[in-house]
Amino acid sequence: MASVESSGVLLRPPKISDQAALRRERDVSLWQHLFFSLLLSLPFIGFSLIASQAGFLSNQHAHLVAKVLQAIEYRRLELIGFTYPPLPFLLTALWARPLMPSLIASLAAGATAWLLLRHLLRTSLSPLTVVLVLCALAFTPATLYIATQSLTEMATLLLFLLAWLAFLRFTRYGETLSGFVSGLILGFAFFFNAYALFFSVAYALGSPLFYAWRRLSPRERKWQADLTLVIVIGFPSLLAFLSWAYLNWVFTGDAWLFLTDPTAPLYTFFSPTETTSLDLFSTLAYSLQEVTRAPLYLAGAVLVAVHMPKRLVAYFVSFGVIAVVRMLGWNYTEAMAIATYSVVAGAGIPVRTSRAWDKPLLLVAILHFLLNLNSPYQSNELRVWEQVILKQQVQTQDALETEIAQWLCKQPPQSILADDRAVYRLVARCGDSRPFLLPAEGEFLMALHAPAQFVNYVLVQRQGAPALDQVSQRYATAPPPGFRVGANWDSWTLYRRIDAEAQLSGSGTLR
Repeated sequence: MASVESSGVLLRPPKISDQAALRRERDVSLWQHLFFSLLLSLPFIGFSLIASQAGFLSNQHAHLVAKVLQAIEYRRLELIGFTYPPLPFLLTALWARPLMPSLIASLAAGATAWLLLRHLLRTSLSPLTVVLVLCALAFTPATLYIATQSLTEMATLLLFLLAWLAFLRFTRYGETLSGFVSGLILGFAFFFNAYALFFSVAYALGSPLFYAWRRLSPRERKWQADLTLVIVIGFPSLLAFLSWAYLNWVFTGDAWLFLTDPTAPLYTFFSPTETTSLDLFSTLAYSLQEVTRAPLYLAGAVLVAVHMPKRLVAYFVSFGVIAVVRMLGWNYTEAMAIATYSVVAGAGIPVRTSRAWDKPLLLVAILHFLLNLNSPYQSNELRVWEQVILKQQVQTQDALETEIAQWLCKQPPQSILADDRAVYRLVARCGDSRPFLLPAEGEFLMALHAPAQFVNYVLVQRQGAPALDQVSQRYATAPPPGFRVGANWDSWTLYRRIDAEAQLSGSGTLR
């Protein structure tokens, strides 16, 4: 390790006590980390299996599976194109089935739980308190939903936690490699979630405040040293952002296509699905309301204020980032916000917390769990998932989608004209994209203008179709020439070419 001192370079040798702390952190081998992460992921895998057996499929995972199926079955990875973020698609490609993203998210949740458990066990809190605090953080509906039905967000939370732990080793113990690792993890996280850039900026700008200078007073420090700290943490995320923008510009002519393209399957950043506002006060009020539903996050703030008051501002960085993101008009979901506060609360409890805090934290943990268990959520999908888990009943919509998909996937290749912006859930449930003629295929536009020459069926959504669903926009109200209504399911209509074979059983009827 190099030393900074008067040169203004940021590195310094750690003290003997710091070296001992680092050795204790390294006592656990990689295999032990993997074993305990897998062990703690089992409850989340169980919830994923329960939801899967009941037929539940989140929109995000349906998007992932549908897009990956097209890329794999036609052996054309370019069909994914510059869909952002790319890494969830590549992970889903390992096994392109609806359960796969849930399993990976569950493994990420198990690793997150293990890291939080290790941190809490380093405090003087009793084992019972540690277990109850961790359970209260992990098993609220919002956190469980993210941990099992949102691969993108759960992987992001795990990477944020890993970056934070490396960041603390860098700033607290002066371990140089950890500083670079923290920055690299945040850069990697950008390929899961664009909000990683916001957190990277917060980490980077806060690094001079966190860094424990042993031998230099504030007057002796040089601005170059603080700038180096900022660059070490922030540069990888900035590089990831600019490199992805450059690739979009080279191949599409639009550097910001990955953020503004409404055809992207995981398009959420400029298309909020929940209540957001550009107004400062209403956004803050909405975000503060969420904080009140995370009592452990507030309890962690009290502990930080008691033991490390200088770092209280950093503790509330997550709240600031969420508020800023929403004020910019982007979508930081309610479930993701509560899950973020849960991870920050667990990781933010100071190691020096004494056993005197056992009873207060026990009470707050119980309050945290009960408050979130009985609070209404704005997300309709989260509410449906909660009912599926509690009652283990197949929802009518899920059963209908499964029935439709089972019939559609028996059809010949490219015999059903459809737009995956609308039928992505059916493609994912089918587990096969080949029966569909979708926009990624070269013949799609020709088939859109003259369906009778290319396909046997045309599938449209009569209500709630996305604005860019070209098939529904053209044929939602009347069948194309040479076709007639073959079946109606809920908001779906299937047109059959007049000379095509008619066969269908179930709630739809071909005639």
